[in-house]
Amino acid sequence: MSLIQLEEPSPKAVCWYLPSTWPVLMLSFRALFLLAGLFAVVSISVWALLLNGNVVWRNDYPATYWHAHEMLFGFGGAVVAGFLLTAAKNWTQRQTLHGGALLSLCIIWCAARLSFFVANSSIIITLLIQLSFWLIVLFNLTSVIVDAKSKNNRVFIFAVSMLCGCNIIFLILLHNQHFLLLSAASQATLIAYMLLIGVVGGRVIPFFIARGLQQAQKPHTPRLDRTIFYLSIICVFTYILQFTMPNTHYLSAALLLLGLLHSIRAIYWFNGKLFNVPLLWSLYLSYCAIAVGLIISAYNNTFAPEHLRSHLHLVAINGMGLMILAMMTRVTLGHTGRLLQVSATTTLAFICIAVSGLIRAFLIHFINPHNAWLLSAVAWVFGFMLFSITFAPMLIQKRVDGRIG
Repeated sequence: MSLIQLEEPSPKAVCWYLPSTWPVLMLSFRALFLLAGLFAVVSISVWALLLNGNVVWRNDYPATYWHAHEMLFGFGGAVVAGFLLTAAKNWTQRQTLHGGALLSLCIIWCAARLSFFVANSSIIITLLIQLSFWLIVLFNLTSVIVDAKSKNNRVFIFAVSMLCGCNIIFLILLHNQHFLLLSAASQATLIAYMLLIGVVGGRVIPFFIARGLQQAQKPHTPRLDRTIFYLSIICVFTYILQFTMPNTHYLSAALLLLGLLHSIRAIYWFNGKLFNVPLLWSLYLSYCAIAVGLIISAYNNTFAPEHLRSHLHLVAINGMGLMILAMMTRVTLGHTGRLLQVSATTTLAFICIAVSGLIRAFLIHFINPHNAWLLSAVAWVFGFMLFSITFAPMLIQKRVDGRIG
């Protein structure tokens, strides 16, 4: 994603009673990436304490589903909103949420996170708050894309709508305590994120590789891109159809084909020199993890369903989690006026998330699963703690080049 072009020559003075002047509310990525990074630390810390018995879960549904919801729709939702609203401003040259409106969105997001821990709070309350969050994001994204007649980017309206729909289905199932169906809903949501990553990754990863290595970009592959997109949609709806028409063979075939297509794309993009650049190998390896994770999940779905959840975490952590961390890092550096170079601390953060996923997906089969869960959680928390410590000051302060944004 190219840097956002802004016309104003210099920022206004910060005034505490005017949110529009607060640097953290200038662009959507600032506040929402800050919240996502901190929440990645807090939520998995709480999850580890729950797993270890240090905290007692008092709701009438298993804590597993709180964990799944918060990582998919809390953490993931904040990142998607922050990234797309910032990118949409660049694509359309229209103003997206900022200032007081962005502050309101952040408050709604925080309210949804807290609603799970309010005594006697109904899941319906959480549903209404989450729905408000998604509708605000969707309305703002749609308005700027449609107004600018940016047809190539309408796919993101569809992707956010799909995530919103998955969130509604998830919470309705949770409210009605259909726990068996919730696993399918979680997996469908994960594939919906893969759809979004497939579109964004297909646009930016080859561009970033070419730019980072100072080489010519390889030709686009529109047919492959479209096939991956439509097959991702088929996978999402195949998961949903399992609610009433369970058939593991159709789903396994779709997952296998999707994983193979992602693999072909990753091989096409490959350049050995990218492993010298942390901002490149983190993106590339996370994309490869998606391909490998989908193929393994296809096998497990038919032949080893007891291992399916573990190996889906390869997609969730190494794919989605590492991709998110790498993109948040790149966007933050670029849109705060800094060079696209990372420190050893940030490189260590990338490694921590990669290790977290490998532990959760594979080491769990060789050591005590409880210990593997905790080790994975520690690696994840440490990785996002490093990100938050390093990048929080950048997100809350003015651009170093003196421009607005």
